[in-house]
Amino acid sequence: MNGVVSTVLAVTDLTSASYKLVGFAAFIAGPTDGEVILVSTYGGVGGGRRSDPPPGTQDDTETWRDKVEARLRQEGQLLERQRQWCADRGVRCRAELYEEGRWPDFVLQSAQRSQVDLILVGVQLMASADQVSAHDLERLAENAPCPVSMVRLPALLDFG
Repeated sequence: MNGVVSTVLAVTDLTSASYKLVGFAAFIAGPTDGEVILVSTYGGVGGGRRSDPPPGTQDDTETWRDKVEARLRQEGQLLERQRQWCADRGVRCRAELYEEGRWPDFVLQSAQRSQVDLILVGVQLMASADQVSAHDLERLAENAPCPVSMVRLPALLDFG
């Protein structure tokens, strides 16, 4: 990296707090006429396998799949809103939503494919099932083709 950041990848969980992360990414990329790449995984940061019904589910597979597809459409719309919010501020932005797998794998693939200069991961200081694990962050930082930075996000309660 030559000191000029032009492409920033931001890992977003699509919450209202993550707009702070998107804004920070736009703030970094904007002055260099750079680009922001938003990456999200279905179901939040955890990115576990969600397209198969959980064991013991009473729903039949077709009903379960309909629910998954509806949620995926909803998350796609939320991601598009964040992309548009960034673009409305004059910063080139594109979004990638992944349905299955571990989020660090998708972030690494996107970072390598797009030759990003910086990866931003938003974290909130509260216990939650969707919290980013230290192991996943360490794995991402060790394998990333560029610097990885954690950005402290406000608690969701602040957005009441």
